[in-house]
Amino acid sequence: MMDADITSIAKGSSSLSPINLLIGRPTPRLQAADKLAVASQVVLSQPEKSDLALTYGPDHGEDDIRRHIATWLSEKYRPASGPITQDRIIITNGASGELAAILQKYTDPLYTRRVFLVEPAYFLADQTFLDAGFGRKMQGVPEDDEGIDLEFLRRRLEEEENRSIDEGQESGLSSTKPVILGYEKLYKYALYVVPTLSNPTGKTMSMHHRKALVELARKYDVLLIADDVYDFLAWPADDSIPHADIEVPPRLVDIDRQMAGASEWGNAVSNGSFSKLVAPGLRVGWCEAMPNFIYGLSRVGATTSGGCQSQYTSFLIDHMLVSGVLEQHVQNVLIPTYRKRYKTLVNAIKTHLYPLGIRISNGLPYETYAKDAGGNRVRTLLAGGFFLYVDYPDEEGFPTAAEIIATGGDEYALKIAPGEIFVVKGDPGSLERAKFTWNRGTRLCWAWNEEEVLVEAVQRLAETVRRAKEMRASI
Repeated sequence: MMDADITSIAKGSSSLSPINLLIGRPTPRLQAADKLAVASQVVLSQPEKSDLALTYGPDHGEDDIRRHIATWLSEKYRPASGPITQDRIIITNGASGELAAILQKYTDPLYTRRVFLVEPAYFLADQTFLDAGFGRKMQGVPEDDEGIDLEFLRRRLEEEENRSIDEGQESGLSSTKPVILGYEKLYKYALYVVPTLSNPTGKTMSMHHRKALVELARKYDVLLIADDVYDFLAWPADDSIPHADIEVPPRLVDIDRQMAGASEWGNAVSNGSFSKLVAPGLRVGWCEAMPNFIYGLSRVGATTSGGCQSQYTSFLIDHMLVSGVLEQHVQNVLIPTYRKRYKTLVNAIKTHLYPLGIRISNGLPYETYAKDAGGNRVRTLLAGGFFLYVDYPDEEGFPTAAEIIATGGDEYALKIAPGEIFVVKGDPGSLERAKFTWNRGTRLCWAWNEEEVLVEAVQRLAETVRRAKEMRASI
């Protein structure tokens, strides 16, 4: 099993400096401490701002801040259905906390028949579903080259529907959350997914699959919970094209709003966070969904008791957003740094791991548009995020993932992610599927380590594989 602290590296026999390839967070130097210091000074030195920032805030967050975020999102996503309005936005304490709030308000361990997570899944999301009481109802849905195996999901939904009919539940399900107590909408199913630049594989869901997934969600009353936290860390795969004007994919919540026939609650919610854009410790994020859905989130107990759960820090974000400092930080600091690291990591993998038969796990490339140096709108492929996945070869004599992890940790001071941590807990079939797919590989992150460390890490991984092969051959 994994250590509880993903930042720790167990002491092995190696005298090398430890390198952590599992950790998925920004390098401390990329956290916008200097910009936050200025924002803090501005907010705290103006009573008309500090008085509001330091008290209990409105449950959904300050209206001005919600409006500013809505405007920013409209500029970034350019939704076909028109600008995003503030009644579609709630200020949150980050994507992790709001995932719990969404489950608290809109699902029920009795009424909700099944919760699905696209696998390999973001491993730290599992516990939130377990805490919500869904352990035995959790089901992995395999990722395919376009982001999700829709036929697998369709079959499972049909099976659940047929089982409910057989058990006489089609006319109504039991619930611990009745309408009379304020639970006006519960979903029969929920699905958790990272559609764009996913964690852990880095794949991006195709437009076809996004539309088909929303259609499926509407048919079966599925709530699509989209972790949209990497969308604004995107760049063209073509190094010659600037990143500033890249067109990011429409979110599931955009497609749900655009398609005719949307319900008053909708079937998708976009869970966003400033953790990846400013600093994780701020604990500020936002959710976007239909206005009724957003109002419901503002009535979750912890929020009605304490008000906006990131009141002060949301004022800091607002200052950075309105002044343009946030966008400058993303465009001039984060993306250029991550883009260089990504290219360095990919080149190192091709140089040191490809000769060993290891390959980058590529899904169907997502085609989008950006502007070239001359300002012309040109086609390109989407790259970005924090992660990519490498697959080990399926050949006799190649070390197992467990052997690579053990050898890497003991002899080369490497902390490597075992594929099994991306299994959906509560679903025995997920572990079985992992044995033949993603547990024959590992996730690599470029957000934490500097370029020279990434190169050395890949070199050590190559040495680890060679050493593990020798150990296996000597048995």
